[in-house]
Formats: sequence, C-alpha cells, structure tokens
Amino acid sequence: MPTPVVCPGSCNAAWRRAEHALATHGTPHDIPATWGVPVHCLGCEDRTRRHLTELPELLQAVTVEPLEGSRSPSAATMHAAPTDTTPWPGQSARLLVDQVAGGLIETAAELLRMRNLSPARLEAAGVREDVRIGRAIKTLLGHLAWLMQEHPLATESHEPLRYGAILAVSGNPAAQIAAWHRAATRFTHRDEAPETTRYAPCRRCGGPWLAEARDLRLMHGLPYIECRDPDCAALLTHAEYRDYVKELIKEGQAALEDPLPDGAPEESAA
Repeated sequence: MPTPVVCPGSCNAAWRRAEHALATHGTPHDIPATWGVPVHCLGCEDRTRRHLTELPELLQAVTVEPLEGSRSPSAATMHAAPTDTTPWPGQSARLLVDQVAGGLIETAAELLRMRNLSPARLEAAGVREDVRIGRAIKTLLGHLAWLMQEHPLATESHEPLRYGAILAVSGNPAAQIAAWHRAATRFTHRDEAPETTRYAPCRRCGGPWLAEARDLRLMHGLPYIECRDPDCAALLTHAEYRDYVKELIKEGQAALEDPLPDGAPEESAA
C-alpha cells in the first residue's frame, strides 16, 4: 500500500506557505497538514468530483453569455502597419470552451491509454461537442479514484511553481480541472457575491430588521417585507414599502431645506 503523503491540493495551501516561510526565514507556525488517502485527501477528491459534475452546465452558460464583438480603441500612428484585430462576436466564449473541452477530452483519453483502454469513442469524429464533453467527464468520474491517487502526476502540488521569471502551471489533473472550473465560473460571474438588499428602518419600531419574508408571499409570488423583530413583526407589501421610502425621502429633503426643528428660535445676527 502506498505511503500517505501531505495532500497536494488546495487544502494545504496555507501549510505550504507557512513551511516556505519556515524554511526561508525560520518563522515557526502551528498550521496542521492534511494527509492524503493516500495521495489526495477525501475533501479534495470530493471537490474535484463536484467540479467535474458542474462543468457541463458551466460551459453551456459560457456559450449563452451575451456577447458582442467590438473594435478596441485605435492606438495606431501614421507610421504604424495596418492591422485588423477586431474580435468577432462570441470569440472569448468560443476560445474558453475550446480550451476547457479540449483539455477534458485530452485528459480523459490519456487516462484511458495509461489504463490500457481504448480512447476511440472519445476521439471519434462527427460527434457533437456537448456529447464529447459528456463522455470525457463520465470517463474522468468513472476513474476518479485512480486519477487522484495513482496518476503519475497526482503527487504534484496544485500550486504553480516559479522558476525565475517562468511560472510553471501544475500538471496535476485535479489542479487542471480546478483551473478550468475556476475560469468558467469567473467568465459567467458566478464567483461574485450576490448583492444584499438594504432596507430602510422598520416603519413601526424603527429597527433595522426589515427583510423579505421567508414564508409569506403575495398572490403574484413576491414575498412580503417583514420586520424580523419578534416584538414587532410588521408586514409590508412592496408597494407599501415603496410609498414608505418616498415619505422618508421627502422628510429628508425637507430637513435639508429647513434644518431647524419646529418652534426652535433662530439665532439673531450679531
């Protein structure tokens, strides 16, 4: 049975940085390492499985992104050679899908060859791209344990190595799958945190607890806006909330125009 090693995945990124600081500057640390079973830990294996299962839908989302080709601002001078580098509509999406799909199919075909299996079905001509991607992902999922634990590059760190000015990307298949998933996630803006709706203070109690109701909904599907303070529990429809906000805006504008409270005497000029 192979001897367990420190997992080369992202779970040990902090430990590797701390070990580098220890070796370089002698800075001690108490960050524990995550050990592989026997190479990758179960958490990294589950993460790779999730990345593979999400990639087909992510790639489909990449292809339907609203894309428009546009010419970059001209920086040419009168002595510059004429060029035409106008991106065509959908170019960035097509290039990303080609890169990820090609990588998936190549990795799956290489895996089959190393296991003395034929990759002919993966590399067959005249097959739709989505079908080929599905076959490649099915192959990788079916051999995931071998890919993560016994592949010749399975022990290589997921983090790229720097050789002077050269940055060498990891050849670990799990690291490559993670990079493809990350690229597709960023392209579709799914790595951005959703915006949080900020509501005005509650009209009844004045507390900052207004939020969309979890259970109560109007007839047309919109949720009520409720006060989460259990001692208040006020309910507003979206129309009532808009009217309430308009009142607050008017009050704020009036306060700016006349900052003195009603009945307060004005100071006489000296």
